[in-house]
Amino acid sequence: MSYIKDTEINAIREQADIVDILSDYIHLEQKGKNYWAKCPFHGSGNERTPSFAVSRERQTYYCFSCKKFGNVFSFIMEYENVGYVEAIKIVADKIGYKLSGIGLIDKPVANKDLYDIMSFVKMYFLNNLFTESGINARKYLENRGIDEKIIREFNIGLAPQGKNTLYNFLTKKGYSEKQLDEIGLINKVGIDIYDAFTNRIMIPIEDLKGQVVGFTGRVFNGEEDTAKYINSKETIIFKKSNILFNYHNAKNAIRESKMIIVVEGNMDAIKLSASGIKNVVALMGVALSKIQIETIAKLKVPIVLMLDNDSAGLTATLKNGDLLEEEKLDVRVVRLTGAKDPDEYIRIKGLDAIKDNINHAQKFIDFKLNYFKEGKNLDNVDDLRKYIKEVLNSINKTDDLTKSVIISKISKDYAIDIHILQEEIGKSKETVPRNVPIKEEKKRLSKYHIAASKVLYHMMNDSKYVTIYKNRLGYFKEKVERIVASEIVYYNNEHNINIADFISYLIPQEELNKYVTKILSENINTVISEEEFNNCIDVILKILKKDEIKELKEKIKNEMDVNKKVELIAKLTEIKKEV
Repeated sequence: MSYIKDTEINAIREQADIVDILSDYIHLEQKGKNYWAKCPFHGSGNERTPSFAVSRERQTYYCFSCKKFGNVFSFIMEYENVGYVEAIKIVADKIGYKLSGIGLIDKPVANKDLYDIMSFVKMYFLNNLFTESGINARKYLENRGIDEKIIREFNIGLAPQGKNTLYNFLTKKGYSEKQLDEIGLINKVGIDIYDAFTNRIMIPIEDLKGQVVGFTGRVFNGEEDTAKYINSKETIIFKKSNILFNYHNAKNAIRESKMIIVVEGNMDAIKLSASGIKNVVALMGVALSKIQIETIAKLKVPIVLMLDNDSAGLTATLKNGDLLEEEKLDVRVVRLTGAKDPDEYIRIKGLDAIKDNINHAQKFIDFKLNYFKEGKNLDNVDDLRKYIKEVLNSINKTDDLTKSVIISKISKDYAIDIHILQEEIGKSKETVPRNVPIKEEKKRLSKYHIAASKVLYHMMNDSKYVTIYKNRLGYFKEKVERIVASEIVYYNNEHNINIADFISYLIPQEELNKYVTKILSENINTVISEEEFNNCIDVILKILKKDEIKELKEKIKNEMDVNKKVELIAKLTEIKKEV
């Protein structure tokens, strides 16, 4: 559990100039009062005009395209894929602020007991590798070029032999059968229990935060009657689609080198990292998931796909390259010849050879063009036609410049009319007629919600509007609006409100933070003024009175007691005078 005082959070936020901090991650250019960049959060590769604005005056950022709004802490959380406390620590470290470590602000980690078990088991496997029973496993690793330093860096271990050796050990330590089953350390067959991993070299799998969530077990005695690798089953804490192996260790090296290398196997990533190529991650399956692609995209660096040199690796390269290019990312390819994977390539041809391959990685589009030529005689009309159709289909989702270059090249190389090629590419995709604007459907907000949003926005900007709100209104129709208003009033009483600090205060309250971010986004162009604020309160009061009139009419209609009905009518008459 982490502890940081609220006063420290505000002090860090005040000392950490948002422009200076964000400049470490994105290129900012000043235009007027604000600083502008291509948005790092929504795939900005095709942005012609930067949409991401950073305000030094307000210490906030806003994207006019994807509507993200926040302060320095929320930026670090999103960009670095870290929690609130970790984001505060990162910012504190950047400005040289020494945290005292007092004042609880972090919420309990979900499934903490399961993470603790996995961490304990990781150390158990590591220690077991260095016992007498681990001699053969250590020799195997040494032969693969993995020495003790690498073993300890990646916490590589050894699962014990026996039907349920690990199970017996862990239950004696107080861990329950239910917990061990939940995280995939045991298998249950009827009433029998078996360890999920037996006599295998164990490689811990960490999530994006560096927490152990599963294991990869590898045979090392040359067994032929069993799978070479087995992974932990998916559990409440282990979802393969959410993880890139070695990401937590590699992310700083990726940003420093301005490149991410994606390989297929855990051992490939370990061997490359051990050889000094630290900016490497491994797939947790054949195809990249949406979450994995989003994680990679946030790094804003070129991606080098260096998958296994077999037909499955080739197919995976094509599929993953297409997925990454759809997000307008810079994708490159290395196909290693003379070895089945990067691990073997280093052993056969050496580190310098693989570095040279990486430095001369082929652009993905060039890789595809060469791939489409394989097995075809381009002097043959049918083969040439097939090749051109495959190329044109493959570039539908690339940018216009790339399309133009490729079409021009095909036209020149094969003496085909460029207009025919342009017409053909148009047939192979859904197109929107030129000069026809695409209308984005927006849900229209009611007068009440517009006014309420503006009132809350004013209150977050200046404490004087908090006072006016308490004196003139003090109530909203919607529960979430009432909660946000009460949080603003409370925060203002304690700290004197400003937007950047209020965002920090709300970050741990995820749903409220989303709602407040929405309000801030809706009102980004709202001019703060007392006249506007009072006009909005007048609108809300009028609507509340109309609602009260409607409610009274319904009560009068259903009231059977004559005296009570007369009282309600009198009350209705008085309220109507006020409207």
